[in-house]
Amino acid sequence: MLKKSRKWKEKIEGLKLAVKWTYQSSPFLTIAILVITVLGGLITIVEPYIFKLILDYLVNQREVATKLVITIGIFGILTAYGLARIFQNIFWDISNLIKRVHTLRIERHVMHSLMGNISSLDLVYFEDPEYYNLLSRATTNLWRVLEIFWQFTFLIGEIVSVIVIVGALATFDWRIVGIVIVGAIPSIFLVLKSAEVQWSAFAESSPIFRHAHYYRSLLTEQPEAIKEVKSFRLRSYFLKKFHELFGNFIKNQDSAAITQLRWYVLVGVIEGGLSVLAAWLVLKLFIGGTITIGDLTFLWALLFQFAAHVRWVVRMVGDMNTHSTFLTPMVKIFYFKPTIKTPEKPREFPKRISKGIEFRNVDFTYHRSKKPVLKNINLHIKPGESIALVGENGSGKTTLIKLLTRLYEVSKGEITIDGVNIREYSLEDLADAIGVIFQDFMKYEAVVEENIRYGKITKDKYKINIHKAAKKSGAWDFVKALDKKYKTQIGKKLDEEGIDLSVGQWQKIALARAFFKDAPILILDEPTAAVDAKAEYNLFKRFKKLSKNKTTILISHRFSTVRMADRIIVIANGRIVEQGTHKELLKKKGVYAKLFTLQAEGYK
Repeated sequence: MLKKSRKWKEKIEGLKLAVKWTYQSSPFLTIAILVITVLGGLITIVEPYIFKLILDYLVNQREVATKLVITIGIFGILTAYGLARIFQNIFWDISNLIKRVHTLRIERHVMHSLMGNISSLDLVYFEDPEYYNLLSRATTNLWRVLEIFWQFTFLIGEIVSVIVIVGALATFDWRIVGIVIVGAIPSIFLVLKSAEVQWSAFAESSPIFRHAHYYRSLLTEQPEAIKEVKSFRLRSYFLKKFHELFGNFIKNQDSAAITQLRWYVLVGVIEGGLSVLAAWLVLKLFIGGTITIGDLTFLWALLFQFAAHVRWVVRMVGDMNTHSTFLTPMVKIFYFKPTIKTPEKPREFPKRISKGIEFRNVDFTYHRSKKPVLKNINLHIKPGESIALVGENGSGKTTLIKLLTRLYEVSKGEITIDGVNIREYSLEDLADAIGVIFQDFMKYEAVVEENIRYGKITKDKYKINIHKAAKKSGAWDFVKALDKKYKTQIGKKLDEEGIDLSVGQWQKIALARAFFKDAPILILDEPTAAVDAKAEYNLFKRFKKLSKNKTTILISHRFSTVRMADRIIVIANGRIVEQGTHKELLKKKGVYAKLFTLQAEGYK
């Protein structure tokens, strides 16, 4: 019972969210479309009523009136009918026009709201498979927000029409109203159950669908995958896997469709029988002399209209129910809030770091995990000191960096800068104070100038500083040879005339971003892992020379690079096990010495 109650609550929240976003995107257009829809619903019975008047007029005037009088009367009635049709057509055209211009505004607002919320969340959400699955389902069904509103407006018009028709039928005989209302109940039940079946099939098939489309992306969307697909002759195997997985997805959908079909047939028989009963009751009223021939045709027309409008109401309710069900992942996403926040009264970040960075008894455990990744980390980094983090993959080096930058929050202990817990600084100030390049740094599809400027987008006089940063990183060495220099588009996804860069050139662009930021703390987390040892050595040598008086943290597996640091921190199994200079650590003949010897033997 509680589960069903929660489902309905989430559906209602989905509907509210869709209507709210639509209204916020353009209040004027939203109100305009609703007003036009209501007016359109009010005039729904004008056409059959005019034909009733014509028929009764002809019957009553057939013997007593002249042809001229009859002609004038019919002309007047037809004029009224023509005006009604004109208004209906105008309403319809205006409605479609408003929908077209409103749709773009809704799309912009929905995407902006969703992107704003998602991008504000902590990094741990994006590394959680359960959240990623939820996010995938939410973004896949984003179009349903638009559908909900258009169906909502259509539903209002149909409901107004139904109310008007019921009112007209009630003036003749309430029994007719009772029959048509009872006939609508099975349809309402049908659409609710149908949506439930459809959603269950989708939820069950979602992992299968995602898995199938993963194989599709390997064959069609990932250039780096195509090389291995061809080299290992995986094309046929991946095609087979895609076909099998998609086949399982289709089976689930077919099963749901068959269940729905059985219900449709049953409800159709019930509705048809009740419609015949209502039509017979109207005919009985005519035979008994209670109503005129015009009334008979008018009531039959209303019965047909009522059936059509109710069918549309039920369909719209069903579709809205289905769409709102599919929007529940989006509703859940909006329940997620970032836990890493700026304090209400943040401390002022020091203009110049004088005491350094300190990790005090720091532990960290990933979300949904019980085993700590980092345990009892105690480390003091002096201002202007250059340190290197060394350890095997998975030892916790990058996690340490993510804690310092507050991409993660420590599970225990604290990290301080100049004696102040970094939680007490604003996220903006902390981000401005740290320039970091990760191993998987971004390769932005933008011009060179924009690519570098992303280091600190709010910075003034950026053109002069961009050039300085490019010269420092070595990017200017190849940028100066480009026809458009800093205005050259990098990447071909957004511009066919864009250029492709080598891995080394991309690294220099990323390094230029860090220099452009001009932060007091610089971090390089294996951004050169894809280049040879000599290229990495030269890049780090340049980096160290140009980052004097800054606190720098290097992560690398290459000891030719690591030995340039003032101090080397060795991490194993989430703990700091050794620290010192290259020579000091070799003398200890511990973990560092073993790793160094293994790498040295590899070069023999």
